[in-house]
Amino acid sequence: MSEKNTAYVLVGTPGSGKSFLARTFIKSNPHAVWIEGDSFASYSWVTMHDQILEELGQHVGGTVVLEGTHHSRESRLGALITLRSLGWRTINAVVVHPPLATCVSQNALRSKIIPRHEIVECHRRIEKSLKKIDAEGFSSVIYAPEGEWV
Repeated sequence: MSEKNTAYVLVGTPGSGKSFLARTFIKSNPHAVWIEGDSFASYSWVTMHDQILEELGQHVGGTVVLEGTHHSRESRLGALITLRSLGWRTINAVVVHPPLATCVSQNALRSKIIPRHEIVECHRRIEKSLKKIDAEGFSSVIYAPEGEWV
């Protein structure tokens, strides 16, 4: 169950199951808004940031799921700062972190396949950065249970 004015920042490697988890959440919380990272992937970083900011601005005060790899402390901090500046007070990190082999095999099923070396590097960065995620300022850090990834 979600509360109004709550944001969920999804953290995970491409192919980890973030989209599946978001889709499942939205089905059981139809008032929530899913800002899908893949829909902005073809933009430059600046344009992508502006598009996400515009999308978030349209849903202030509601429940939002912000999907993206958020593979580093810096990228998660950027999400936290943006969400707080727009008025969200409860911001939860949702970590979707299956084994690398799962991400690689699920990636093969995607419509836009990510090069394997990029998945390996992203997985490595997430693994390294998760050691201190609890101190990053999220209201809570939720680890998606195995089996809910894909």
